[in-house]
Amino acid sequence: MNPQIVTAIIIIAITCVLYIIDKLPVAVTTMLGLLAMVYSGILTVNDAFTCFVNDAVLLVIGMVIIVNSLIECGMGEKIGKFLDRIAGKNEKVFVIVVFLLSSFVSMFVTNASLVAMFMPFITTVAAASKGIITKKHTYLPLATGGLIGGTASLAGSTAPLYAQQALNEAGITMGFFDTFPVAICIIAVLSICYWLFLYDLEVKWFDFPEVSDKTEVSKEVKTFDKRKEIISIAVLLICIVLFILQPYFMKSWSLGLIAITGALILIIVKCIDGKKALRNMCWPALVTLAGALGIAKGFQKAGVGDLVCNWLEGMGTVGTSPLFLIALFMVVGYVLSLFMSNGALTSMLVSVAVPLAINIGINPIPLAFACVFGVSLAMATPSATTTITMVQVAGYRFKDYFRFGGLLGVIGLVVTWVALVVFYVI
Repeated sequence: MNPQIVTAIIIIAITCVLYIIDKLPVAVTTMLGLLAMVYSGILTVNDAFTCFVNDAVLLVIGMVIIVNSLIECGMGEKIGKFLDRIAGKNEKVFVIVVFLLSSFVSMFVTNASLVAMFMPFITTVAAASKGIITKKHTYLPLATGGLIGGTASLAGSTAPLYAQQALNEAGITMGFFDTFPVAICIIAVLSICYWLFLYDLEVKWFDFPEVSDKTEVSKEVKTFDKRKEIISIAVLLICIVLFILQPYFMKSWSLGLIAITGALILIIVKCIDGKKALRNMCWPALVTLAGALGIAKGFQKAGVGDLVCNWLEGMGTVGTSPLFLIALFMVVGYVLSLFMSNGALTSMLVSVAVPLAINIGINPIPLAFACVFGVSLAMATPSATTTITMVQVAGYRFKDYFRFGGLLGVIGLVVTWVALVVFYVI
């Protein structure tokens, strides 16, 4: 076996152990893995650190600034009022609306930001409903919608960005909404399941008392600048249109360039303060994203993907079957994501899946997407993702995550496999 392959596998194994132990911040662990790739000679300094100016990183920076501008202009308050209006006396309807709304909004807002933005408004509605609406029945659907909706575009979560990067390196263009058809299938099926039986299971399984909210809800009426709100919405809509058109009519433009341009416009017209925008930037997530892209590059450069490819080819027809490989990468991603960082894991998986598909002569897109959705559907442990961890304040126990989150994940995996087979294999 090539010494570089052995070295890369050791580095990946140690990095995974550090992710699971969780004694160091994820960004620090990722940077250690990247530096190990450099010091071992697998990557040059230029190869490793050009990832920090990668288009995926620029896309995240631009979209964070645009979304923060919208929040500062009062869109968060309007979402809260909307939820209050439709609350009524039917918690099942409210839960489904929250799930659908979070699924849609998370296409443009990062998962953690979405949950942080929605939780106070759900708390407000729950407090005003006098027990009709509860946080324990609403917070988990909120996080679930955010996780799945985030896979529907390149702006909602980092997982699709890793798939885009791997596909781009293979000469395949991935558009802003290419994962949307699969994501919408999952969202539609889970919405129906919530109406048919998932909400009833919540009521049955979440038998712990509602966690009281000790923070008094502010009744202060805030005023917002209408001009800034209109400009911010217009910039977001223009960016979305350009994202959709880019793969077909503007290939010389990158998604990161479009997002950064929109963000700079908002800063120039003072819809958002530039210094505040930089202070509110998710720097640890950006470092993790860039570092994981570098590790994946080293993973591929060392030849680990070729090793896996040879092993699967040795399995014969089963090992090279698209149906088998889609299921394999989904399940491996799902299981490992329960204990590892989603972004870094996706980066490692797609760096193997895409070259593997090309080597054996099958379409690499469904394998890349299998990695994305397999990793993103992991909800069976409270440490699976930051988004899932955040809603633990509603009082969820480990068995609640394992039973209910695990059920959601299994339903999502089945729908994903069927959708990928129908859209890309048959």
